[in-house]
Amino acid sequence: MRALLTVAIFALAGCPAKSSTIQTRRPHGPPPKQIAQEPGEPTVTWDKVKSPDDVPATPPPPGSYRVHMIDVGTGLAILVQGHDWTMLYDGGSGDPAEKPLRVVSYVAAVLGPSGDSLCVDEGQPAPTGRKKLDHVVLSHPHMDHGSALDLVVHCFDVGDVWDSGRINEAVFYADFLEAVAKSTTARYHTAGDVPRDHTVGVKGREIKIPNWERFSEGDTIMLDTSARFTILHADAKKKPDPNQNSVVLAVNLGTTRLLLTGDAESGDRESPDSEVGDVEEFLIENHAEEIRADILQVGHHGSKTSSRRGFLEVVKPKLALVSAGPKKYATVVLPDAEIIDELRRIGAQVLRTDEHDGGCPLPRRIGPNKGPGGCDSFIITIAPAAQR
Repeated sequence: MRALLTVAIFALAGCPAKSSTIQTRRPHGPPPKQIAQEPGEPTVTWDKVKSPDDVPATPPPPGSYRVHMIDVGTGLAILVQGHDWTMLYDGGSGDPAEKPLRVVSYVAAVLGPSGDSLCVDEGQPAPTGRKKLDHVVLSHPHMDHGSALDLVVHCFDVGDVWDSGRINEAVFYADFLEAVAKSTTARYHTAGDVPRDHTVGVKGREIKIPNWERFSEGDTIMLDTSARFTILHADAKKKPDPNQNSVVLAVNLGTTRLLLTGDAESGDRESPDSEVGDVEEFLIENHAEEIRADILQVGHHGSKTSSRRGFLEVVKPKLALVSAGPKKYATVVLPDAEIIDELRRIGAQVLRTDEHDGGCPLPRRIGPNKGPGGCDSFIITIAPAAQR
């Protein structure tokens, strides 16, 4: 029997925390532990993806949602799925052995094969059609967040592309923008002014993106009748570090809220009890109610640059998603133990993608069997109380 963890969490972001139910099932283990739960609350369940067969072949029913934390090694990729829409928040890895096809293969496992021969493993038949991916968000232009997005845009009919607009003179970023420019379906959105000629220069390339619009902090995009995302932070100005440009989204999935932070930080590497600063301070000062969330994508892969105690105590997550891998950031392999301890101190259950970076025991991964990724992906399912 596959291990199954279930947490029923309070539903309405911004409301005081309510009691929860935690159930743990293991073969030959003790009976499930239970804590009294409030009636009428939605249920959030999660499990690891141990093979391609673990990815549901059909979308969730109306009113239910899935959040896929894709193990890309040292990077971030979060796929959010409703009954008739999908949104990919970041898609990249900093590991040399981790290939962009990992993200494409996972999205194809959810939506179905799409694109051409570049979109499948070598020797596999090319897809015969194309699938729609409604939203693609690049939180900020770092390789470990965007290295696969050019291939994603090439392989799927992407609807809306959201990018801070902060230029990074990097090949992967130029490739991403060229893919957007070539797409016949993509609408490109940035937080900065749109050039009159719709042209941007990156790595010596002049890239003309005809379908280009500006978005702003506070904009809300409806995903379905009970789901939406709101932009809480976006800055196109050239900051000292692109992490400071992270596009932060509050994603309401029914009455459950997911907070996507990218690499939003508080400052230098310091103890979690240090003063809140930078983007985390901005979010508290301007969006304290909106950042109250049930599920948190932990900033900067669990680094001590982020997740200050003051910030986490405003967010109050019940579930914390930590996407990290084996590659060092300077001299440090993330996540920092102090951040994991702090998340647990505030009562969050922590899911992390780095548990098997030393060696993956799975016989089949989604995407290539090489590289550190593909071993510790998770699917989080949100269902209304009536569907328990």
